[in-house]
Amino acid sequence: MKLLEEAVKAAEPALLGIDDGIPAFRTDLGTTLFPSSLGLRVAVQKEVHPWLRDHLSLDQYIALRDVTSGIREGVGEIGHAVKAYRLFLHRKATGSIPQEILPYVPDNQGIFDLSHIIVGTEIFTALIDTPEKVHQAQSQSLKLYLSGTQLFKALLAESETSMFHAHGMISGVWFPHTGARISEDSCSLISDAMIEEFCLPYIREALKPFGRGFLHFCGRHEGFLSTVCKEPLISTLNLENPELYDLEEVFRLCGATDTVYFGHLDPEPDESMETFLERIAGIALRHKARLILVAPPVEGVDRKRSLVNLWHRLTKPV
Repeated sequence: MKLLEEAVKAAEPALLGIDDGIPAFRTDLGTTLFPSSLGLRVAVQKEVHPWLRDHLSLDQYIALRDVTSGIREGVGEIGHAVKAYRLFLHRKATGSIPQEILPYVPDNQGIFDLSHIIVGTEIFTALIDTPEKVHQAQSQSLKLYLSGTQLFKALLAESETSMFHAHGMISGVWFPHTGARISEDSCSLISDAMIEEFCLPYIREALKPFGRGFLHFCGRHEGFLSTVCKEPLISTLNLENPELYDLEEVFRLCGATDTVYFGHLDPEPDESMETFLERIAGIALRHKARLILVAPPVEGVDRKRSLVNLWHRLTKPV
């Protein structure tokens, strides 16, 4: 109930229709959602996302015969999320939640992210000491990712190869040829060669059933950035830390590979919002990059609408 009420209330400002986004709802349980289906205990922390109290050893994880049973049976946070979505859909059907608000699949993480969260830091030493076990763990995480993502897409009656996604924001975008989101933050902690061997094959297998994918990662890893943009199964890129990169290079990569950049960007110190939008639009147009911009918040409805109209003018195809 509280999950539902919090998320619906957060979406209410988006109902004003100031920007181009669709008001969004998700159950915000964080990165422990899928791992909790394995029966691992979750610590609820004040003002931050939940985290696991304990982990499985690499051998324990590999030894699990049916890694997806907890997804099917609603173990851990899965049951809470399913109940919240069903309640949302019921209330929307009965008219107590505005029809404009759309739900999207909760935080499903990525394959190496799931292996890292479930096993802990042992996964990194195993990359060197027992690489065959890392592949086995990745196979388990792939099954977990696919099972959980398919469960929630089916619950939301979302087609396999399209999705609505807002990436933790109050409004989002419909992706007609991209069916799943994947987060691979932990890939930013390993080498290009390790990503090529241990991560990329599983990312591909994770996204194939969904047509193409929306990929997010935190931190700075220029090699991974290039790999993501060049991967045909990835349509859309989100960087948690775009400030760590040369924006010209990011947009050059996106333009050269037809990768959509979706995400927040911030003005320079003392830069007006008008100058900021002109600068970002200029870089995107120069590199023929497609951009879904999450701009910094501004005060006032009229001010917001004015900036949205400016963005439309700046990015209108010629």
